[in-house]
Amino acid sequence: MLFVGVFHSAIAIKPFYGFGTFDKNVRTMTTEVTKTLVNNGFEVVGMYHPSHEDSLCVIIFTCDELTSMATGVGDKAAFGSTIRVGIIGKGQQSLLTMLNPHYFVHAYFNSKANGEDVEFMTSKIDSLALSAMSVFSKSPIKYGDDLSVEELSSYRFLPTMAKFNDVVELGEFDEYIEAITVVRQNIMSGVGDAELAYEICFEDKEIAVFGVTFNNAVEKELLEFLGVEYISSLPFEVLIQDNMAYMLSPKYRIPLYKPGLSSFKLLKLMSLSSEIKDGLYGVSEVDE
Repeated sequence: MLFVGVFHSAIAIKPFYGFGTFDKNVRTMTTEVTKTLVNNGFEVVGMYHPSHEDSLCVIIFTCDELTSMATGVGDKAAFGSTIRVGIIGKGQQSLLTMLNPHYFVHAYFNSKANGEDVEFMTSKIDSLALSAMSVFSKSPIKYGDDLSVEELSSYRFLPTMAKFNDVVELGEFDEYIEAITVVRQNIMSGVGDAELAYEICFEDKEIAVFGVTFNNAVEKELLEFLGVEYISSLPFEVLIQDNMAYMLSPKYRIPLYKPGLSSFKLLKLMSLSSEIKDGLYGVSEVDE
């Protein structure tokens, strides 16, 4: 059993699946992917065009198995309550990608108490998602820089930088209802050029997650920094838990999905992190 545990912790996981290139434009692919996911029992909770580029689309979806885990296995694991599909248009062709559930689960659901159950459910979710997407490819490739299970659970870009647990407290409210109301209204009002990509609420647990994008230069700079093949790691999230609003530190969240990022890009990473943090502070601010 010890050998199995050691072997499992050494398995390398890549962050994305690639399903190939199709002779269809982004609009057609978006319609087909959305229909496929819904027909296979998934809930599509949002869709948006990063940096308002019609040639790029992210579809955000989830299922009961994932949301049950995300809101039950560990503190702030609800950051991982959705999966994303990315569609990248090139003329009349589209490249189809998807976030790998195993990757973000091992990064966000760092719960050793029920690790075997989490691994079993993650494999089931991954299988369900791949089965649904098999109409596009039965043999998707995995791509991106890989990390082991152990590396994911304790990931930080540099030794002195943030880990998953180093969340940013965006605001404290009198109660959960006030928290989601303020954040929702600020996003809808376009505070800080924010826009809503998705919203998912678990009222019985007083947990909500808002996917937030920005209608300004920040997202365009982020896409240039990461590369469009990384769009299925977007958008950023604001987590409401009880009466608090949180975000993952961008210094953790940005390089997590591109861990091979050169340290020479540290200054740009710091600049983007600051801009994203300022934007999400804005959507969590109470208007006096």
